[in-house]
Amino acid sequence: MKILKLKSIALMLVAVVGISCGSKTDKKPLQDETLSSFMLGGIYFTNGYGGIAEVNNMLSDYKTDEDIVAGYKELYEFPFERTDKSGAQRMLRSMWDITNKSTLLESITDLQTRDYKYKSWDYARIINNACMGYASGYLNKEEVKEIGLKTLELARQKYASWEAYYTDFNLGREDWNPEDNDKKAFEELSKNIFKAEKSVYKILPLQLNK
Repeated sequence: MKILKLKSIALMLVAVVGISCGSKTDKKPLQDETLSSFMLGGIYFTNGYGGIAEVNNMLSDYKTDEDIVAGYKELYEFPFERTDKSGAQRMLRSMWDITNKSTLLESITDLQTRDYKYKSWDYARIINNACMGYASGYLNKEEVKEIGLKTLELARQKYASWEAYYTDFNLGREDWNPEDNDKKAFEELSKNIFKAEKSVYKILPLQLNK
């Protein structure tokens, strides 16, 4: 996964939909549809970076909402590089029996459409697998973004907030394997990822601001 470039990111001009150049009282809530779609799988990415405390440390120099959104764009959008394409392919093959673009897309469509009560568990895995698909060379960035935006639309139809989304995610993960070795870690993440000090989930709600 990528390492946040703290010094270079701090100098970036953030282009986020909805930022106003007016006074503080005129400022519209931040919106970023691409980042919001990757946030559907953010629990996996945060876990991969070492957990909430590690992510907070990476963002320790970031003070404003705009800075934090910029930091999470670096962390969450395409977190898996293509430097180990064969490793990503092996992971998809061993965990999902995915061996090419066709089988990856079939798996994603199945997760999007299957009848299952804990759909956020499916949606989070779609985003993670799509990112792995990019690292594997099966998908390009535009294809991953398209999958993410479609999945975001589906998630908004079912969940009112990130808290509801990740509560359901944890129920789905427990339903999948109550004895999983990572159960405790993901249970803690699902309860706290939207409460963390530098959490982007506080800034970009699941439902669009009107």
